[in-house]
Amino acid sequence: MRTLKPHLQAILKRVGIYQRLRASFLYDLYWKVADRSLLEDRHREIDFYRTLLTGFREGDLIFDVGANQGSKTAIFLSLGARVVAVEPDEANQRILREMFLKYRLTPMPVVIVGKAMSDRCALETMWIDEPGSAKNTFSQKWVETLKHDQERFGHTFNFPQRREVTTSTLEALFITYGLPFFVKIDVEGYELNVLQGMRRPVPYLSFEVNLPEFRPEGLRCVELLGRLAVNGRFNYTADCRRGFVLEEWLDPYAFSRVLYQCADKSIEVFWNASVSLPQ
Repeated sequence: MRTLKPHLQAILKRVGIYQRLRASFLYDLYWKVADRSLLEDRHREIDFYRTLLTGFREGDLIFDVGANQGSKTAIFLSLGARVVAVEPDEANQRILREMFLKYRLTPMPVVIVGKAMSDRCALETMWIDEPGSAKNTFSQKWVETLKHDQERFGHTFNFPQRREVTTSTLEALFITYGLPFFVKIDVEGYELNVLQGMRRPVPYLSFEVNLPEFRPEGLRCVELLGRLAVNGRFNYTADCRRGFVLEEWLDPYAFSRVLYQCADKSIEVFWNASVSLPQ
């Protein structure tokens, strides 16, 4: 089985249906037998977002900024959302199309935006370690960090390729697709640039912070969001399947003190712009 599986995957990828199978009940059925813990982890993640997004209704819009290969998009679809998946990497765009749009009688409610989000509409440089890599980035600081940091992921990254990519802004996406209920941002060190392209609050938003290198940028993100919604509150996770770290949601000033002292290597910060906070 161990020798057959890679060959079978290669055949399915070659004919273009491997990603579609990954998004089907057959894939879940396989893992129920092979390793049930993977499905249990996904169910915990779905439950986390279902609890978090107070007031969310089926058909509401979610932006998945930095969609990569669609794991979060799949979670959001499980909630009943319509999803705008923003992904500049062409290899990942193909995976997203095969997972959610192709080979279906009815395509999933997913729009794939093949651009990057930034603070401006322009052409910007994407550093590429390899096509489809989750470490590809628009942040030169992240590039330099991973070129010299062997401990974080067990090896260094070379980023031998560059490509010019069209960028847009969250505000432009709001105009085109509507104001989302939730925006998830995971763009490998470029989160501050993305948030600088937003001019109005959304009910919920999250962004990644890699620590300690991007602590200053994370603090600026909190400050920026605090100006957009004076009633907004913050919390964070190191792994959303284990829930929030803080028992209470904090105002920008109090949360900045927590973020300044945080010792985790990577966290996801959540922002609720409304006064009605999840329990």
